[in-house]
Amino acid sequence: MEMVEYDLRELAETCALLIDSGRPTILTWAEGVAFYHQALPFNTKELLKERKQGRIYWANVIYASMPQYVPGLKVGARDIPVLATPNPVLAQVAAWLKERLKRR
Repeated sequence: MEMVEYDLRELAETCALLIDSGRPTILTWAEGVAFYHQALPFNTKELLKERKQGRIYWANVIYASMPQYVPGLKVGARDIPVLATPNPVLAQVAAWLKERLKRR
């Protein structure tokens, strides 16, 4: 629904704010992209039907280029964990986001 591109420092700072507000936050990494997404709950018949057809809707995704994987980013005293995903669906999302980065 909402997608915002940041540079890596801004992404880490935004994640630190999310953590400070009480939201558990782990960045996902694949294909040279780090991102955080928030799923929409399957609380309507329409969303459940879309999910069964292979479509996933997220409330938001924030992302940045991160060519080299590192297991965490530091923002002040905060450590933002970064997980290299083994999930092929999330890797496809990262590849799609990477294409958007190239369009800048």
